[in-house]
Amino acid sequence: MPHCSEAWDAIARYIYTGLQGGSIMRGWMKEERVMITCCSDGTRPVIFKIQRLDYKVLYIEGIHCQTCRKRIAEALAALPGVTDVVFREEFTEVFLDHDVEDRALKKAVESCGDYSVGKID
Repeated sequence: MPHCSEAWDAIARYIYTGLQGGSIMRGWMKEERVMITCCSDGTRPVIFKIQRLDYKVLYIEGIHCQTCRKRIAEALAALPGVTDVVFREEFTEVFLDHDVEDRALKKAVESCGDYSVGKID
């Protein structure tokens, strides 16, 4: 399906700002990481809700089973600010609604057993 260049022109600056971790519309919207905008086509307008998703990537060593993942996910989800935890093949994504310190994430993982966090991006 082809993409509309006019729509991209209307939203590109907000997308690039969000990708850099910036405030999309500080002071204009209730949440600084959300923006409502529309394209300039007066006959076929399209409204966009753009939301920046913040997350950190944890490289956890020692995960060998599904039960381990569940225990770690529960410990991370119990931290204030963590909205979701997704395990990938080689890393774990921790989605946030506000910043959570790396040491808190590391402590939550390591409290679950014999696991260690090698790196956090």
